[in-house]
Amino acid sequence: MGIIKDQFTTKSLVLIPIAVGINLIGGTLCSLLKLPLFLDMIGTILIACLSGPWIAAICGLVTNIFLALVANPVYLPYSVVSMLCGLVTGFMVRSGFFESKWKAVITCLVCTVTNTISASLITFFVYGGATGINGTSFFTAAMIAATKEILFSVLSTSMLENLIDKGIVFAIVYSLMSKIPRRFLSQYSVSIRKRPAET
Repeated sequence: MGIIKDQFTTKSLVLIPIAVGINLIGGTLCSLLKLPLFLDMIGTILIACLSGPWIAAICGLVTNIFLALVANPVYLPYSVVSMLCGLVTGFMVRSGFFESKWKAVITCLVCTVTNTISASLITFFVYGGATGINGTSFFTAAMIAATKEILFSVLSTSMLENLIDKGIVFAIVYSLMSKIPRRFLSQYSVSIRKRPAET
């Protein structure tokens, strides 16, 4: 409990609305343009690196609530996905998996698998296989028509989509983290012992 409490500092809490704003910009644009991406976790992953997993989970939850209100109610059940990704990324960062490019890639892949499985289960059981919130629904429909396997089609499409989406998100966050001054990093509960650029 002490470790969790340490993450909820004033500086970390102030970051939440900023991170949520970053998420909303990316998520809303992708939703409106029907892009086969989400880009709604840049702020969540960034705050996971700075403040830890539990702050990141809250950021993911708030982001999806706002996306459901301003973009599409379909986003609401996926709050669980955003929270899981924030937790997984935050714990991996605390274990040192963001201090080099290869470690960041591993974190990205774990986050991708977490997102793919959890989001696919929601898409399958809640929405019957497709949500229509972005362009990947067409690919899912095509795969269902070809394979007659709904869950397999949803998982396959989601994995491909998340590999691209999370790859972009983690590349952006890794680049940002490499440019943040050490003095700024030291104000947060981040466990990165060396900035990415220094490895």
